[in-house]
Amino acid sequence: MQVNKKTILALCIGILGATTSFAQKSNLTSAINYLGYYNKDKDPNDLIDAKKYIDMATLNAETSTKAKTWVNRAEIYMSLYNSKDAKVADLKSGALDEAAKSYAETIKLDEKVIYPQAKQGLKICAIIASNSGIENFKAEKYAEALNNFEKSIQLNEEFMKTIDSNAVYNAAISAEKSLNYDKAIQYFQKSIDIKYGGTSDGPLLYSLLADSYSKKGDKANYIATIQKGRQAYSNDKSLILSELNYFIEAGKYKEAIINLELAISKEPNNEIFPFNIGVIYDNLANPGEGKTAPTEAEFNEFVGKAEVSYNKALSINPNYFDALYNIGALYFNRAVKQSEIVNNIKDNNKYKIESAKVDEIFKKSLPYLEKGEEIRTNDIGTYKNLISTLQKLYLMTEQTQKSIACKGRLAGGPNKIMIGDELAAVEEKLGKPLKVTNVKGKSYNSDTLDYPEYTLYMDGGFLTKWVKK
Repeated sequence: MQVNKKTILALCIGILGATTSFAQKSNLTSAINYLGYYNKDKDPNDLIDAKKYIDMATLNAETSTKAKTWVNRAEIYMSLYNSKDAKVADLKSGALDEAAKSYAETIKLDEKVIYPQAKQGLKICAIIASNSGIENFKAEKYAEALNNFEKSIQLNEEFMKTIDSNAVYNAAISAEKSLNYDKAIQYFQKSIDIKYGGTSDGPLLYSLLADSYSKKGDKANYIATIQKGRQAYSNDKSLILSELNYFIEAGKYKEAIINLELAISKEPNNEIFPFNIGVIYDNLANPGEGKTAPTEAEFNEFVGKAEVSYNKALSINPNYFDALYNIGALYFNRAVKQSEIVNNIKDNNKYKIESAKVDEIFKKSLPYLEKGEEIRTNDIGTYKNLISTLQKLYLMTEQTQKSIACKGRLAGGPNKIMIGDELAAVEEKLGKPLKVTNVKGKSYNSDTLDYPEYTLYMDGGFLTKWVKK
């Protein structure tokens, strides 16, 4: 009896197909077995073999469509990621990403939800990515941190349908730190959209978003963002001041004043708003070098309005250093300008009359600057200017000893201590104080250092004043 050759050929093909199918299933089985061996004995060679077989299984058309294949691939790659054995060091790169992809593929193929651990695995991958971001951020590896946080965001949103708000904000900060302003804008805006931190953090987010636009050189979106923030948080000081700074920089003084008057109507007991109106009029009166000086009539008008606004701020907070300093400087500058006019008067009697008026304006600045000196400030540059101005005023008003004292404070004190010295420098020059007393005020934080012959005052960690006992 003859055997039909065609039938034999078909039979051979059938046997070959079955063998191939068996081989691919065998690859999956081998991968699972080697993973089991590794979990039991922690032999890195088993993990290397598990990876080899699972990768072959995922390349096959039959086994690559099975959730079982992908869930085991995920576990194998997670084991690679977590392993500290030197033998698998070369296989660790990208292992977390591959594990996450495999968990995601498991969820996609697992219609009957046989492997619920896949969702938990994705959650763990997202947490690991976020934690890696935090570690990279601490190490100042901001670009790497951004990648980590973006991975956490993507895993949470795509597979768990949730938003990792902390990762969104951290991504924004990392992007800003790595000078990637487009990404910073993207994630600060997203932080605003998801109301990260609630209403308490809202103004800060708008400020950070605006700052990113500014650093990118996009002034239009900078001010648009500040104004959106003002609409959402109309009483926030930082946003009002940011908008104010923009208006002043752009020379839009009218808009700045309208902005601040609106703020005053909403918060009448906030001294910072009338103070900043005073600053605007002060700048208009004294525009500085290279800018067009106002006419005499305009100068007097601006100075008068600045005076009213500074005094309004001081009526709310009599110990407001900035207002005290500015109104004292306003009178001083007005007197200087007026003295320039008086010096050109030829009539001796008229000169004496007008000169006396100038002296009165100089004197008018004294009580404000003296009170400012008493309150003090952490801004050493401003404080030195104040002492220097007082020295001149005391000289003009024939208070010679006070003028000499101010000059001495600027030149240096006992053992060459200087205004602006930090505590370590003071102690190096004078030794340890007998006693330290801390006093906190609204606008300063002062330490009083008691020495045998002197009392020293430190503000914000810097020496501002010393008095001989």
